[in-house]
Amino acid sequence: INKLGSGSDFEAYFQRLGIASGRVRYTKNRKTDKFSNYPVYHTVYETFELVERFYDPTFKKQLAIAKLRGKLVYELADSQVIPFDCRDYGEALKGYSDRIYKLAKKHEEQLKTYGVSFDPLFSAVGNFSEAAAEFHRRLEHVDRKDPVAVRIMNDQLMFIERAFIDPLGLPGRKFYRHVIFAPSSHNKYAGESFPGIYDAMFDIESKTDLAGAWEEVKRQISIAAFTVQAAAETLKEVA
Repeated sequence: INKLGSGSDFEAYFQRLGIASGRVRYTKNRKTDKFSNYPVYHTVYETFELVERFYDPTFKKQLAIAKLRGKLVYELADSQVIPFDCRDYGEALKGYSDRIYKLAKKHEEQLKTYGVSFDPLFSAVGNFSEAAAEFHRRLEHVDRKDPVAVRIMNDQLMFIERAFIDPLGLPGRKFYRHVIFAPSSHNKYAGESFPGIYDAMFDIESKTDLAGAWEEVKRQISIAAFTVQAAAETLKEVA
């Protein structure tokens, strides 16, 4: 699960409302080709004529992308059980929590001085992974002929993204309410994971009130931990 940034139609749905979103595209092999795959992006040369004459004269590429996206939408809408795997989200949360911790470790002395701990976040991420694994074990045995049982599981899958929404929004950016993913506050087109924690730590050495700055980091860690734990609870068996 990669980080969605901003600058596209999914922004309000995903970053504000917690509606699961994705970005699908064909692109070049970035490991072998070092140049831009679309160098005229957002220039005056980005015209219909350019596509018609050079990029896709037969429009076969356009058609292929349209068919692929249409098929994906069809599968999501028509599957008896929504084809989401929450275990992937658990893996992503683990990777992103490890990453933000490594950034914090650059200030190891201050972490000790101000009593900053990431243990609550790691614990919540572990609980989410366990809840996701147990959810999918139940999903394997759900009675597919029972519409209520299937609906319960689908609702849990559909609303898991909503569980990561904080109604209060991010500090200084109330429009963005997703606790796990948000556009970077320093590059709107790029995405950032655990944005509240990241923003609180950004350039923290230059802050005049270090104690207050690290208190804000602790507050953001607690918000993230609470939110991830709450999301884990939504995956538990409904009585």
